[in-house]
Amino acid sequence: MKLQLTIVTQNQQSIEEAQELGKLLLNELGENTIIQSIEPYSKFESAFAINLEKILPDSNTATIIHQCIALADEIVSPWLTYYDNDLEKIELIYNHSEQTQTRKNTFNQIKWAQIIY
Repeated sequence: MKLQLTIVTQNQQSIEEAQELGKLLLNELGENTIIQSIEPYSKFESAFAINLEKILPDSNTATIIHQCIALADEIVSPWLTYYDNDLEKIELIYNHSEQTQTRKNTFNQIKWAQIIY
């Protein structure tokens, strides 16, 4: 099963900074994770969108949802959770705020994020 992750950065002046953050995210998210693209994000100044994909080997929906939440928490917290029981889909949304908890100092560069299964 595939997870789609979108990370929008803040306070980054170059694509090299975004690429470095992308490498850290790959390391944090573990194997079976790839960067699909890194591109300027025009909605915010000095921002880039990092699009990643992670393959989860399990096909059990409950297990995948738990893994989504656990992966999200390895990066930053808190996340808003949207769950559709009929479609067995989950969407997690993160917005940087005063309540943000980052698992690594570098993850302070994350302004917004979305994980979709």
